[in-house]
Amino acid sequence: METPERLVFEFESFLLDPDGKVLLKKGDAVRLTPRAVDTLLVLVTDSGLVVTKDRLLQQVWGETFVEDGSLTRTIHELRRVLGDDSSQPKFIETIPKRGYRFVAPVHPRTLNRTQVVIERHLVARVTTREEEVSEADQPATTRVLPATTARPTRRALKMTGAALSLALIAAAVIWVALIRKGATPQTDRRTPRGGAIRLTDNAAADQLPRWSPDGSKIAFVSNRDGKNKIYVMDPDGSNVKRLTNSNADDSDPSWSPDGSKIAFDTDRDGNREIYLMNADGSNQVRLTANPAVDVGPSWSPDGTLIAFASNRNNSDPYNFDIWVMKTDGTDLKQLTTDPEYDAEPQWSPDGRKITFVSGRDNNFEVYSMNADGSDQTNLTINPAADGGAVWSPDGKSIVFISSRTGHPEIHLMDHDGRNVRRLTNGTSKNTWMSFSPDGSKLAFDTDRDGNWEIYIMDIDGELTRLTDNPADDLAPAWAPDGTHIAFSSNREGKQNIFVMDSDGGHVKPLTHEPSGNTEPSWSPDGRRIAFVSDRDGDREIYLMNADGSNQTRLTHNQGDETSPSWSPDGQEIAFASTRNASPGIYSMDTHGNNVRRLAIGAASRPSWSPDGKRIAYSALSPRELDGRFRWELFLMDADGSNPTMITSDVPNSDHPCWSPDLTKIAFARLTSEVPGAINLFMLDTGSNNAQRMTFAHATDERPAWSPDGKKIVFQSNRDGNFEIYLLQVQNPQ
Repeated sequence: METPERLVFEFESFLLDPDGKVLLKKGDAVRLTPRAVDTLLVLVTDSGLVVTKDRLLQQVWGETFVEDGSLTRTIHELRRVLGDDSSQPKFIETIPKRGYRFVAPVHPRTLNRTQVVIERHLVARVTTREEEVSEADQPATTRVLPATTARPTRRALKMTGAALSLALIAAAVIWVALIRKGATPQTDRRTPRGGAIRLTDNAAADQLPRWSPDGSKIAFVSNRDGKNKIYVMDPDGSNVKRLTNSNADDSDPSWSPDGSKIAFDTDRDGNREIYLMNADGSNQVRLTANPAVDVGPSWSPDGTLIAFASNRNNSDPYNFDIWVMKTDGTDLKQLTTDPEYDAEPQWSPDGRKITFVSGRDNNFEVYSMNADGSDQTNLTINPAADGGAVWSPDGKSIVFISSRTGHPEIHLMDHDGRNVRRLTNGTSKNTWMSFSPDGSKLAFDTDRDGNWEIYIMDIDGELTRLTDNPADDLAPAWAPDGTHIAFSSNREGKQNIFVMDSDGGHVKPLTHEPSGNTEPSWSPDGRRIAFVSDRDGDREIYLMNADGSNQTRLTHNQGDETSPSWSPDGQEIAFASTRNASPGIYSMDTHGNNVRRLAIGAASRPSWSPDGKRIAYSALSPRELDGRFRWELFLMDADGSNPTMITSDVPNSDHPCWSPDLTKIAFARLTSEVPGAINLFMLDTGSNNAQRMTFAHATDERPAWSPDGKKIVFQSNRDGNFEIYLLQVQNPQ
């Protein structure tokens, strides 16, 4: 019998297998979404020919209604993995207003099906979720890379005097110069699944993103056409449009609260002045007229005032102060008078406060003041340089740029300066942020691709999505040596226990039951896993070896037994039970014997402290609040004595998990800002000060610390179904 043949396509170092729906590079599978594979197949099949956008949409998306942006994002994804450049394409050429053409030589050849075997499970491993990235489809006419500039100290600024150009001052560039000190932009093209998403892709510098109040547009500054100009784009990076067209440098766009206008600064009159234009770029009007430098406009929330920085009335050209004026440029008032640099004003959402950066403490710090200039307070008391502060839409948090880690990173703090934590983590520079109107995402610029581009990310920081499957992946648990993560998933039908590498690779099933198996918990030595299964009717606690062998039932009781948690010495397992109509927290030895009750009543989710002395758990509060009894977090001694409630009068709290150093407890709780959303928080064990860790309009729960205390994995449905995510835990800086 003849061996059936299969057709594959080769081009350069790539091989595209239509049957397996996979792209290989030098024999290694390349991560691509299914849509991207189908799009590439259409282009490669008709290589050398123009494939219209309509045809691609029809053949790849069929009857599903999508906009051109979906195709644009897919083309961008293909160019990224192929290492292609839209302005000098080696693979995919854009045919303006028509479609795309595959220009690389393609060599079809046939193989025996025994020669290339790409199994379906491999395809599942190499596909990822469709990333929300896009491109402008408009190659830059002039390619200008940002220059690196050493940060001038105040003493150096005074010495150089007029030698420093006004253009440097103009864009509030004392901070810009600071963040680019003596370093070549770093290249890091790896985008974690669920992490930061690239919006612009241009050899020029794209910076200063500003989200419109309705969330439909992002204004930004780019020198892609030579001088810095103001552009707008959709939040997915598509539909890029230039708004300013003078022969000058235009910068610092700021949307009016109703989204109808944009204030900006420009040097078109010989020095930097504040201008105003309609949101479509029309009717550009000058607001300030002064020989000084006026920069960085910021609208008051009621739309009646604009704050800005100016060095007017100062003999020292580097002595900027904060001013406010009406939106027609009249009724100017000076708010700060310090002889040092005060700039970058930003109004709080309620209009009562203004943040700004000041050099008055011999380095740059973020300050806050009342809207009338009174009560000027340093929020970031740190030897490093801080600036670029932006308020969250709810007014409870402030993001800012800080070099306290050695290079500029995005940090988050409470509105009063407490609970500082880092949101970005890498070798690149990350700067100039803007909140989405719902407060869940940040637009920012970064040099991680070798030049300045605009990205967006979740406000929780640059999460890494570890699993990517249409099924629900739940209840992650870290192995004691940090190399593996166990979790449950219904990817094979019912929930079963799986294990994967700590980076999400090499997923392997440990149980294969037609029943439900979940809540894995590793023994301290990493040799065994306790878990919950309903294979015998009720949910019971089971035990198995770490490779899935020797699955043994530990509990035999009517009622549900859930949430197993090992004692640090490996001698006991705490669990929640509804047995014998006596619900509570129980403990047993590893053979299921010597059962004792530790906590009585509606209690669950026990978590043993790393020193074995205490157990954290969730239970119904004994106090009624607003007509309801809420779930709160409790601590008790390991023998069940001294139960103490450690959260109070807050939305429902659940899923406590101790940090390895005993200082913190991560947990999930209902947020007050977004009805129905559950996010992760972190509680200092020595106080009741809870710090919010995630900000999704979704359900984030079941946190689990890595053994080194630097990461937390958790389950979240922020992308439609439950997946396992990894969050870098940053200590306050």
